[in-house]
Amino acid sequence: MEYIELTGKTVTLLPLSEEHFEGFYEASKPIEIWDWLVTKIYSREDAVAYMNQGLRAKEEEEQYPFVVIENGTGKIIGSTSYRNIQFDNESLEIGSTWYHPSKWRTAVNTECKYLLLQHAFETWKLGRIEFRTDEQNTRSRAAILRLGAVEEGKLRREKRLTDGTMRNTMVYSILNDEWPSVKQRLHDFLSQHEK
Repeated sequence: MEYIELTGKTVTLLPLSEEHFEGFYEASKPIEIWDWLVTKIYSREDAVAYMNQGLRAKEEEEQYPFVVIENGTGKIIGSTSYRNIQFDNESLEIGSTWYHPSKWRTAVNTECKYLLLQHAFETWKLGRIEFRTDEQNTRSRAAILRLGAVEEGKLRREKRLTDGTMRNTMVYSILNDEWPSVKQRLHDFLSQHEK
């Protein structure tokens, strides 16, 4: 898959690579990041496994993981991915997203999603972008709806968590004909952050 670098005013998304490991691991240390994510990083070994899994999936063209760099500091502040990439079906999922808690409720997530959606719809010409999250993760659900995504429904007992429990997964999507209004919505949010 081609090299993708996505740059905004606040963040730059670079393809995940082994050279990013130390910054990636440092950003992943706050334990509250992992409350609702299926794969968790609680140790250096977990971070190595997480990164290796992402790089393997990228080689197989199933996933395209990024590190999120804060433009002002040059520091890695999180990670996000294109997942379940299906060019034949003109679809993919944006997921495996996490940020250092100091960046929660800032422009970071909005700009990351703007950049990812813009590339998927305008460069790759895809027709459907999906988001999935734990039914109990109210913060993530609210953030996805805030983007302008449509809630499609619930997949019951869809995924086993590391503690052995099964999660219900909420599914959302944005279609290509909805992108212009979503793009304007995100542009407006980002403009408000600049004031």
